[in-house]
Amino acid sequence: MTPLLLVSRSAEYETRLRALVGERLAVIDGEFLTFGSQFVASRVTGEPRIALLGPVLSYEETKGLVDALTVRHPNLGLIVVQEQRSDLEDWADDIDMHAVLSPDASDRATLALLDRLADWLIANGRAGARDFTVQPAIAPVPLEIDPPLVDLADASVDSAAGPVVAEPGWVFPPLEAGTPTEAIAVVAPKGGQGKTTIAINLATGLAEVAPNSVVLIDADLQFGDITIALALTPERTIVDAVAEAADDEIVLKTALTHHSDGFFVVASAPSPELGDLVSPVALGRLIDRLRATFRYVIVDTTPGMGEHSLVALEHVTDAVFVSNMGVPSLRAMRTEFELLTTLGLMPGNRHVVVNQTDKLSGLTIKDVENILGAPVDVDVPKSSAVLLSSNRGVPLIHDDVRDPAAKAMRSIVLRIAPEASPTANQDPEKAAIE
Repeated sequence: MTPLLLVSRSAEYETRLRALVGERLAVIDGEFLTFGSQFVASRVTGEPRIALLGPVLSYEETKGLVDALTVRHPNLGLIVVQEQRSDLEDWADDIDMHAVLSPDASDRATLALLDRLADWLIANGRAGARDFTVQPAIAPVPLEIDPPLVDLADASVDSAAGPVVAEPGWVFPPLEAGTPTEAIAVVAPKGGQGKTTIAINLATGLAEVAPNSVVLIDADLQFGDITIALALTPERTIVDAVAEAADDEIVLKTALTHHSDGFFVVASAPSPELGDLVSPVALGRLIDRLRATFRYVIVDTTPGMGEHSLVALEHVTDAVFVSNMGVPSLRAMRTEFELLTTLGLMPGNRHVVVNQTDKLSGLTIKDVENILGAPVDVDVPKSSAVLLSSNRGVPLIHDDVRDPAAKAMRSIVLRIAPEASPTANQDPEKAAIE
């Protein structure tokens, strides 16, 4: 029996609740409400003890569900999952519910509410203590939707304790004593400046000199797309990397996704809603933890100077500031420089990159420097090869090493690691000659 029932249209909330309560939860997709609340109630199997309704359900849908469910399950505990808003008192007055829970409530608050309601139901004779435990089925048969079984060749088994979860097939490369570690934030005043492309190519170039000792954090918590640009399918994200369980190094390993070019990625949150669960403090702590293990940590930040970006800048040694040749973006970057200098947050090593430069823009690099009030370290020319490499899911500096934009991005890498020069296997023509 599954004691908890969720009816919701939010896949993100379903995923989060499943992670909290596991197999105690049964879910009915809120889309079935198209056929009416009675139809949804008829799909409930067993005898659930607590039902969570929402989020993303209307007042009419919620009230209809409460009425239909309580007819079939009169002792059911009811929690409405809704954001705090002005009309919520009307919901409470008109709907026979036991509690209201914000969808943004912390995991601890959510579990505490479930426990309190379960205790109340037990104390009032509406449920028994055994009703809130899952009784294992006899000889369970794995379903196809279960996680794939671990190959016994890759897992260790303790005959007394049972199977042990296999670790990832890679290990953190040890850093020699005294090896300096560097963290680099890639920052832009606005979206659309090419910040993510530069972060990806920076990670790729640094991985040539520090294989498997480079990690790229997608800290654009609202709309990060590094894994899409690299054609990766992560099993875990930054939400998992900052969770309490990730204090264990083995758990932290599972939050990283490996790229074939020899670096790791911490994927962004799968939705803005889940991105809100990552606090600025947690991001700073993650940067510090990874820096203790990896030679290079690269942070692709959220555009602008939000709290997460400011915290990232507090925890890095270098910052790559990226802007295109648009005057509004350049002026915004100058404002960023002034703000960071005033706050004392300007990293010790600053690298100014002007991206997508074009002779037809009406501005010269000298004009750009006058607007910025700072020298330009690298200008990356506009190139169709950037889009082509992104569509292929291949970093530009390995996709077309002769392209002028690729060469410019290589020069950014060389500012961080002068030894990161191109190798023969990145240049097909050179490899053929040799």
